[in-house]
Amino acid sequence: MSYLINDELIWIMTPKCASFSIENALKESKLKIEPFLIRSKLSIEKHVHVSVNESFERFGKKETVFINRDWVLKWISALRYLWKRIEKDFKNYDPIIRWEDIDNDFIYRTFDIHFINYLNTSIREGDSFRKLLKNNNSSPATSDLEDFEMLGMMSSFLSNKHWTSNQKCTYEFDITELDKFIDFIEKKLGERLVIKQENKSDDLGPNKMIIDEEFKQWIWDNFESKYEKENKLI
Repeated sequence: MSYLINDELIWIMTPKCASFSIENALKESKLKIEPFLIRSKLSIEKHVHVSVNESFERFGKKETVFINRDWVLKWISALRYLWKRIEKDFKNYDPIIRWEDIDNDFIYRTFDIHFINYLNTSIREGDSFRKLLKNNNSSPATSDLEDFEMLGMMSSFLSNKHWTSNQKCTYEFDITELDKFIDFIEKKLGERLVIKQENKSDDLGPNKMIIDEEFKQWIWDNFESKYEKENKLI
């Protein structure tokens, strides 16, 4: 989602970029915050990640701030997070492969062009991404709530440039420099945030993936390069 802070600054909450940690810090602060909420088909308001342009439509044109992250590390973190959530929260399902058995060939075969195209163009249209799940009992399908949760998890694979509407935010900070983000908020808004590490997803152990140049190029070609092409046309 995004948050309007003190009616003057929009924080763009990008997946796998300390978003839960910063969100909790904002909630625990004395800052005035207004979340961007979306009513789901379950008739409950849930937070989802939204873009800069969507935030402008809701809050008006204001200064923006977001946390960036190396795109390779972000993608791998998204994969870990997805597998951890399936193993932990989908009681009737297992991942189609154990985390420790995932290798490059599995990634290339599973995240094929059709899957990637759907992810990049129709993330909110309701596909449950069941191809990543293996039913471990007689339950015939995932629940609406599980589908909604899966939708949010899959959005973590999208490029940060998707969430920034392929434009530069007013203020940008790298995830390795959260201290600078904290200093910025204190100087601009008069409140020092206390950011605690949340939602850590790197405790699944090793797998068989090889993070070589071919793998990095695959991530670039399928998740990042489209935004570079768009920039060149501007």
